Amino acid sequence: MSSRRVGIAWMLTSATAYSLFTVFGKHVLNQLEPIDVIFWRFLIAAPVSWVIVFTRRARGIGASPRDVAWKPRFLMGVLFGLLAYFAFAGLNLMSGALYVVIIYTYPAMVAIGAKLVGSRTSKHIWVGVGLTVVGIAFTVPEVLDPSNDSSMLGVVLTVVNAALYAGYILYSERIMAVDSGGRAGDGFVAAAWGMLGSLVFATVLVVISGGVTAPSGASYVLAMMSLALVSTVVSITAFFMGVKHLGPAHAAVVASTEPILALAWLVLIGGETLVFAQVVGAALVISGVFAAQRTPST
Repeated sequence: MSSRRVGIAWMLTSATAYSLFTVFGKHVLNQLEPIDVIFWRFLIAAPVSWVIVFTRRARGIGASPRDVAWKPRFLMGVLFGLLAYFAFAGLNLMSGALYVVIIYTYPAMVAIGAKLVGSRTSKHIWVGVGLTVVGIAFTVPEVLDPSNDSSMLGVVLTVVNAALYAGYILYSERIMAVDSGGRAGDGFVAAAWGMLGSLVFATVLVVISGGVTAPSGASYVLAMMSLALVSTVVSITAFFMGVKHLGPAHAAVVASTEPILALAWLVLIGGETLVFAQVVGAALVISGVFAAQRTPST
């Protein structure tokens, strides 16, 4: 199989795994607070990632953790832990469908951030930004209701989440550009260092907050395990492997399937419904995602 096809397979795996994040997260938030969720998420995910790394090394596969510039990846993990907190805090205050539409404004924010740091941006990106803005206008009219304080706070937290995720992507692209190819590009090792950083961040939050509550009941434990293993270990590892084979730009195109899948899971599994205005808004935001990731022909 060609490197391109391998990369596409990794990115589709990542997109599918992460698209289930909202379903798992929404369910477990019925019992736990956001700080509890991110702590258990990374307490489960980080050790599993390292077990995978050391198992592969024992078989002579992949890079040694010492071969990788671990500090930037650890810092990426800390940033991911921070944005994960805002993700759960926002999701806790709104419907899953509304969260999905708002969080996928991040490609537009990536475009703006890239422009600010001096990267070239194409007209397709700015078309995507425009579609995203119009889509949000269709999707969240209810937050203009002054009596809907919780929904407005959820929107603000999710916008911050999207901005942090955009920064995470820009930072990861710089790391990949400096440290591309070879053994140092091993996605399993990168994911393991990153999740260790996220776990450290989550642990600090727990210490500051004064304690943590564990999930109880089969459905909540299963949702928490799925969130940690499927939507964290699988999605993040597959993401790094996909970027390694495709590069950030082409990987982002394949990852654009995420919002479609996420909304589908929320309707099919989560039992949520979309009103017509939200359907139109979601379609515009998703179109904006595809437009922003489109590369001009040469």
